Amino acid sequence: MKEKLMNLDQLSRRQFAAGTAKAALGVSILPIAGASQKVLAAGGGKAEHCIFFYMGGGMTHMDTFDPKPGTETGGQTKGISTGVAGIELAEFMPNLAKGFKDIAVVRSMTQKTGDHRGGSYWMHTSYQPRATIVHPTMGPWAQTMLGKKHETLPDSVVIGGGGNHPGAGFFGPALAPIPIGDPEKGIQNSRPWKGVDEKTFDKRMELMSTFDEGFQKKFKTDEVSAYTQFYDETMKLMSSDDLDAFVLSNEEGYQEKVQKYGNTRVGKGAMLAKRLVKNGIRFIEVNSGGWDMHNNLWGGAIQQRAGELDNALSALIEDLKAEGLFEKTLICLGTEFGRTPKINANGGRDHHPRVFSTMFAGGGVQGGQVYGKSDKLGMAVEEDPVDPRDFNATIAYALGIDLNKVVYAPSGRPFLVAGHKRDAETNEIVTEGKPIMPFFS
Repeated sequence: MKEKLMNLDQLSRRQFAAGTAKAALGVSILPIAGASQKVLAAGGGKAEHCIFFYMGGGMTHMDTFDPKPGTETGGQTKGISTGVAGIELAEFMPNLAKGFKDIAVVRSMTQKTGDHRGGSYWMHTSYQPRATIVHPTMGPWAQTMLGKKHETLPDSVVIGGGGNHPGAGFFGPALAPIPIGDPEKGIQNSRPWKGVDEKTFDKRMELMSTFDEGFQKKFKTDEVSAYTQFYDETMKLMSSDDLDAFVLSNEEGYQEKVQKYGNTRVGKGAMLAKRLVKNGIRFIEVNSGGWDMHNNLWGGAIQQRAGELDNALSALIEDLKAEGLFEKTLICLGTEFGRTPKINANGGRDHHPRVFSTMFAGGGVQGGQVYGKSDKLGMAVEEDPVDPRDFNATIAYALGIDLNKVVYAPSGRPFLVAGHKRDAETNEIVTEGKPIMPFFS
């Protein structure tokens, strides 16, 4: 067998090894051979945690991070100085403008689709939606590549996410992010009912295991094992004092912090995210909708949404700094696409994937800078285009995830954390996404 294996070419040997590993483990990980991509391998690694703010609906770049006041497309939005020559943010973000030295803005994001669902999927997974497979999001990728960070608490959490979230994708339910609908309520129904004592609860669990035993013996599949592991982890969490991490009202100085972050979903989501980081959870996503502003954009919609985001982000940065967690925590902000520079007949902006803005802070990112450039009307990328694969490559680089490691799904197909392609010359699987390296210089 060994002699036959050695006679295979490099790619065939790797595929053989991958197939063997997949048969044993379900999902397998193998590094890319060759040195040509070493510059993109793990090398950031200052971030131990990530808080990903996702602005659902398509955040307008023209009225947040890339205003064009005084132009025919600028609308009613004015700019506000950041203290850096030539760089303004929209007037609705005074706190972020004041603390611009802490954040880095991308003004040259571009997207393949103007469809909400497709755009969101690209941003979360680095891959185009397929009917035959669901790709993992960044939290489960981090757990797969770096290992579980906390013994009891989950590795990733999604706050305010909807039912279309890709979750752990082909990694399976054992790595699925814990969903929290309302940050104020935390994980609901996580304790046994008041009338059920510990002895009764244990007896019920034992009875359930007895019923389940036959099924598990009959169907020895990766999927069944993954669900069993998921339930075991859940039971461990339910009986742990670590569950207190999800009780937002137990945060020290709770009322004062609510005033600072904002008594809003995104404000409390940011506040809970900070609490979860402090308790050792690696990846937290905070979802905030309401950005699909087709109508009457300046009738209060943009002022409210941008103002809430400004309060939440600036308070989070201040809090993380005060607790010594800012340099250990990457903050990133994304959305599925931007909005049209041309204002429609209803006083709003429509879907615009050609160019939009995102943001990074903390976790080794050097603030006070803008990467990329849109044209003078905000219609298209003028310099240094960045797509969702590059966005996720930047997250992966900050966390110390090797961009070059190939993961084989249970189907046997290869994937990388920031997308992949085959090198035309070597036929090697190589990463498509490239981190924004000026943010780490």
